[in-house]
Amino acid sequence: MSVRISDTIGRKRTVTPMVEPRPFGKRATNSKTRRAFLTAAAGILSTVTNNCPILHASSLPAAQRSFRWCVFYGTTTDEATLKTYDLVVLDPEYKGSISQITCTGTKVCGYLSLGEIRTTDPFLELLDPAALLPENPDWPGIRRVDIRHPSWRSLVLERIPSLETQAFTGLMLDTLDTPPYLELLDPTRYRGMREAAVELVGCIRRRWPGMMLIMNRGYALLPDVVQNIDAVIAESLLTSPDQKTGKISWLDSSQVESQLALLYPVASRRPPVPILSLDYWDPGDARSIAEIYRRERLIGHHPYVATRLLDQIVPEGR
Repeated sequence: MSVRISDTIGRKRTVTPMVEPRPFGKRATNSKTRRAFLTAAAGILSTVTNNCPILHASSLPAAQRSFRWCVFYGTTTDEATLKTYDLVVLDPEYKGSISQITCTGTKVCGYLSLGEIRTTDPFLELLDPAALLPENPDWPGIRRVDIRHPSWRSLVLERIPSLETQAFTGLMLDTLDTPPYLELLDPTRYRGMREAAVELVGCIRRRWPGMMLIMNRGYALLPDVVQNIDAVIAESLLTSPDQKTGKISWLDSSQVESQLALLYPVASRRPPVPILSLDYWDPGDARSIAEIYRRERLIGHHPYVATRLLDQIVPEGR
């Protein structure tokens, strides 16, 4: 089905500001930075090839069939609720029983940042200081990292076995917008950042061929990593929270269409790669949440609508 997003997007609406969030990917980006990421991705994609090898076999349900997924960053919740989903993304600090969730076939992916690290992360002391870059200006307490540095690569690869031990069956790879964005900002200083990001994703796939790999955004990498991932998350596709004002707003049609263009490498693959949409909204506004689900499904995505904190599970409420 061919659908123009401009035909499905209404006037912008906002909700009452909420408390300071713990955003998906452990960071929030303002609209200016988000546009910069999208512009950078568009520029990079115009110079790389879409001639990708055959896609790695996905363990997700066929992309033509809708499936249910959610993200939860709290430490405990009712596992009986989580295992009603086909796929769940959890924080590694989750204190509940992951095996109780996976016992009925639910896939559970653990969060793993590949482009940034929190200053409170206990693994930070194991990282060579030379691999640390300046703080992310949009999110205090988050340091960007030099993904080319051997120390960072080793640290990332050494964290994955502990996630396996926790019974995670997959990984949600985050902050992969950062390396190509930095390389575009300063091509001399950050030369090879995009290539290093692509190689790290490929290395994870080769070492853990049985783990599900889901990438959050990272649009500039898609042509070269699509063969190594099982799905991509299109975060804030129709709606987006603003870090400074605390409001969640509908994005305009031009912003949505630009993201859909960047998703083309996965949308056009055969077999298809599932696109998981993650939008945000007030959980008390059931009517708007239903409309987000409707619009995302209309363009072939597998939607989930979350709170900004991602600390509660919001049912679709059909």
